[in-house]
This record gives sequence, structure tokens and C-alpha cells, in this order.
Amino acid sequence: MALKYQQDSPNILWICTDQQRYDTIGALGNPHVSTPNIDQLVQQGVAFTHTYCQSPICTPSRTSFLTGMYPSTVHVNGNGNAFFPKIPPLVTSILSKAGYHCGLIGKLHLASAYGRIEPRVNDGYSYWRYSHAPRDDWETGHDYADWVRSKGHILGELTGNVEGVPAELHQTTWCAEKTIEFIQQEHDKPWLASVNIYDPHPPFNPPQIYREMFNPAEMPGSLFRETDLQQQNKLAAVDFQSKCQPPEKL
Repeated sequence: MALKYQQDSPNILWICTDQQRYDTIGALGNPHVSTPNIDQLVQQGVAFTHTYCQSPICTPSRTSFLTGMYPSTVHVNGNGNAFFPKIPPLVTSILSKAGYHCGLIGKLHLASAYGRIEPRVNDGYSYWRYSHAPRDDWETGHDYADWVRSKGHILGELTGNVEGVPAELHQTTWCAEKTIEFIQQEHDKPWLASVNIYDPHPPFNPPQIYREMFNPAEMPGSLFRETDLQQQNKLAAVDFQSKCQPPEKL
């Protein structure tokens, strides 16, 4: 039986930050950070403190939470896959067929975006504002880079600045603005906004105004062991991350 939304079906704001551990959140026990908006979500909602990500690698993890299945079940076990299987359906596709208006802002990463814009599947999104990463690697199809150009700047030039991309031009700001744009549309049915912010994914180069809020001398050291590099090298063939380096070289 097909799903169909009810008159009292809730709107869904689904925020997904990238590579953000639970212990980077003030309300979950980190005394060194300032995360007021996330803290408010924790205090006014539900924080799942005994749940586990199904994969430490991007595409398998996103595969799992968008299908409700283990990555191995869908046969997506690493980054770099050329395409995403047609089955099983994504939860956003199911909700779209049930009558939801679904919008994507930011990253999807169910297939490789190397040298191309990621090919879409039957994802259910009727509002599509795509940014795989805050880099100027794609001539067309990168909505965030287009937005930066509309502000009179070139993304590639901004990302090369050691001071970081200014906060008003940052990909996180763009994600927020496009999410508000989607939510404020005239909706005659419930909506789902899937907001996929790239940060705090490396490289770690936040806007200067936020970086200056913290004194490096007062921050704890990295959770790092030399054996971490050996383990990361073993995963290089499946995660496609940058060269393994100790924290002081990042």
C-alpha cells in the first residue's frame, strides 16, 4: 500500500553536517566549543547518545541513512562508485511519492563527483541546490559557486586565501539562505528540507571571524596516535581522502 501524507503530517528539517563527531558539541559535553544552535536542538529535542554511524566513510554512511539499510546490503562499501543502485528507494523518494515536497541543499554524495557533477537517481527532490564541496572544480552545475559569482567573487580565489572564505560567502551561509528560501515557498503540502553542510569536513579553514573566537593555546591536543596513519593508509582505496598526515601538518 502506498504511503500518503495526512493533513497533520509534520514538516521535516533534516540537517546533516559532515564528519562532525558528537564530542564536538557543547551540550554533549565539550567545554571548549561554542555551538549554541546545536545545543538548542539537543535541549529542545532528542539526542541519540547510544546510536552509531554505520560507516566512517561518506558514501556508505549516506547510503545507510537514506535507505535504512546497511551499506553492505546495498553493495556500496566505499567512495568513488560510478553510480548508485536503482534499488532500494531513498527515503526522500518514498516521502515524495507520499505527497511531500522534498528539497536538497548542499551535498548528496551517493556516487562519485570526481571530474563531474554527481549523477542523480530517483531521489524525490523537486527543489535542488547542489554543492558537493566548497571547491571550484565544476564548470557548471555547482549552485554554490554560481551564488558566489553572483556576489562578485570567484570561489577558487576565495578558497586559496589563508584567512578562509568570509563568513558571508561561506558554503554554510549559502546552505542556510537556500534552506530559508525553500521553507518560505508557498507549500500546499508538507515539506522535507535535507540540508547537507560540508563543514567541519577538512580542510580546516573556518572564516577568520570564527577562528579568532578561540585561543589555540587553550584548546586540547588532537586525539592522535602514530598507528592512526597506518590504519588510514589501509582505508585509502575506499575513502579517497587526502594524503594521510599527522595533525600538525594539516
